Amino acid sequence: MNDEALRELKREMLKEIDSLKREYTSFKRRISVIANIFVPGIGFFLYGRSYVKGIVTFFLFVLYNLFYRYIIMPNLGDTFFYILCYIPAIIIWIASTSMVGDLND
Repeated sequence: MNDEALRELKREMLKEIDSLKREYTSFKRRISVIANIFVPGIGFFLYGRSYVKGIVTFFLFVLYNLFYRYIIMPNLGDTFFYILCYIPAIIIWIASTSMVGDLND
């Protein structure tokens, strides 16, 4: 009876540990996606996976913003073109956020 009670207790503890691991992974994914919304590429670092993707995404976003600010923006005249030329940065932002959301352990 004592061995059976210990096995049952061990089984319950393993279920609880598994449940906590799933909750932790879900929490980590949510935090990574939210952080990636604010700073594209940072979600990869917070999630702990794909550091290269994080660096590439961050540099693409920053370099495009610099390119947009100092080269494209001074040469545009209409507000419509300001918005149209910023679409690649928005695509980089959304794509990196979706890639962070799709990361698995």
